[in-house]
Amino acid sequence: MIKTSDDLLKLTPYPKELYESFALANLTACSVFLLQEWGLLTSLENICILNHHLFPTKFSMVGWQQFPDANRTNRSILQMRPKYRNLATSVTEKGVFLNERGIKEAKAILSKLGSPKFGGVDLIKIDPAFKAERGERPRTIHAEDLILKLKKSKLFKMYSDSKWSEIEAIDLIGLLGVYDHTPSKEKKRRLRDFKNAAEELKDAEALEFIKALEDSFSVYLSR
Repeated sequence: MIKTSDDLLKLTPYPKELYESFALANLTACSVFLLQEWGLLTSLENICILNHHLFPTKFSMVGWQQFPDANRTNRSILQMRPKYRNLATSVTEKGVFLNERGIKEAKAILSKLGSPKFGGVDLIKIDPAFKAERGERPRTIHAEDLILKLKKSKLFKMYSDSKWSEIEAIDLIGLLGVYDHTPSKEKKRRLRDFKNAAEELKDAEALEFIKALEDSFSVYLSR
């Protein structure tokens, strides 16, 4: 189980033949997606280490294969921005956040690569919903999974640590898995999914947190 950044060093690299055909920016999207799934900061440092550990031949320094090439990861992050590949947004000291397109791309690639392994054990469940094909029916979302994602989010940690004054819209974007220009209707729908899950599980803590989100981001969610 990935609990801290140090655990990233224990992951098993993917075989070269599985990932060599994918662009650096798209592989970086996979790393960002995985860090978010594990509740880790999507900082340049964490992305750089994960890129190198999962895809070593793509993200190693020339002549020094045992070390990550931070410049390659940084260029990949720049290419992921809206004006280029439109996969993610990034904010200094906040991290990188996949937009809807970035999430779909990461899931599609992971469906081909398979789950990353930790001590020979699969860390995420790869199912047909990861194939992001047009016309595909969405999988059933379980309330427990949504609340787990909610409580692993950076926003929830800030809420729990009484750092609510430091929150920004980019943090909400990361939680909802959307991008800044996503229609307000869709943003509200995704937040409502969390609320419905909290109500189903009668989770008072989660409901209180969601109420705080609704109050703090009322203007942003409506525009």
